[in-house]
Amino acid sequence: MKTYHFLAGLPRSGNTLLSSILNQNPDIYSSPLSPITGILWNYDQGLMTNENFLRLNDVQPMLNAGSNIIKNYYSNINKPIVIDREKAWATEANFRLIKKYITPTPKVIFTVRPVIDILTSFMTILPEDSYVDKSMRDTGWWYKNYLTKNDNRCDYLMSPGGQIDKILFSINEVINSDNKGMFHIVSYDEIVNKPEDALKDIYKFLKLPSYKHNFDNIVKLEKDNDEALGQPGNLHDIRPKLSKVSKKPEDVLSDYILSKYSNIGWGAL
Repeated sequence: MKTYHFLAGLPRSGNTLLSSILNQNPDIYSSPLSPITGILWNYDQGLMTNENFLRLNDVQPMLNAGSNIIKNYYSNINKPIVIDREKAWATEANFRLIKKYITPTPKVIFTVRPVIDILTSFMTILPEDSYVDKSMRDTGWWYKNYLTKNDNRCDYLMSPGGQIDKILFSINEVINSDNKGMFHIVSYDEIVNKPEDALKDIYKFLKLPSYKHNFDNIVKLEKDNDEALGQPGNLHDIRPKLSKVSKKPEDVLSDYILSKYSNIGWGAL
């Protein structure tokens, strides 16, 4: 019988790196970015418009079917611990789905990084005409000609419902007293600079026996087809040996962006 845990977090916060490290443990399967949230969301929303469901007095069959979605999805994985990875698992709507269909007491590992460092990472990796630029054009983003291209990109990523902003909503669930003990925050700096301590704390949180990981030979098992989404092919690449080579925000970002977003982060959690 499998136990399901969850790996969520902010973009560019070491999520893929941590997943690859956890996959060194022969008892753990940490997934690629998973479609389970979308599948459960469509299932749940579809029921709300289904006449036959709405006339039912007993909703248990619906809950049974929903709970089997993740079991069926991972039926070919022969490992006792499955960590389903989706960066937005901790947002209110998705976290509600976990509790409703998978487990009422989930354990979610959540990777974090100061927003200003996340923006620096994005601006460093994005090509001249990136998926962010295409999305800005497609959505009719109000491009401000008095700002630089990267300034506009940063504001777009941080816009309401944007790639970064929407996951920042997860803080509501993390600090909710009803969810005490269900979240474990791990920072990018902890993963890179103190990996032994970071992994020790994760295993303690998951109530699993510790495992000696190799931080000099990290292999990413999956190959993400990011190009199919118009994203850079190296968006989720990792280095085989742990090292921090990130550029300093002040060397990449303008004073406008540094001033606007430097106070946003998860350092106090």
